[in-house]
Amino acid sequence: MRIFRLIFIVSFISILVACSVEPEPINFGEDYCVYCKMTISDPKYGAELVTSKGRVYKFDAIECLIPYMKDNAESEFSHVMAIAYDKPKNLKNVDSLYFVQNDHFKSPMGKNLAAFRNQPKEFESINWKQLQNTFY
Repeated sequence: MRIFRLIFIVSFISILVACSVEPEPINFGEDYCVYCKMTISDPKYGAELVTSKGRVYKFDAIECLIPYMKDNAESEFSHVMAIAYDKPKNLKNVDSLYFVQNDHFKSPMGKNLAAFRNQPKEFESINWKQLQNTFY
């Protein structure tokens, strides 16, 4: 009887761990963009969605993330993350970022869009809601 209880407890814990709804780090040069199918290679750009069921979608640029979200508006996303240009390789919640569109930033999809942790003084920036409403 104890062995069955132990198996049940281990199985239950394994299921809970396997169903985590957390972002994953992007593996640059290995992961590909779910929207445009390009390899994600530039550590200053990138984004990620995690559904409420734990499915992770990775993007090479914010320019791919936004139309994907609009095309999949019926989905529930637990995490909407992007990489800040001023903190490469690290995903941050998009609500905490500032977005700049300027020729100075050569994003992978050519829209010259970059995200920042801190509001840049030298460029006009917008927040996530403004970006969603005006970019596409």
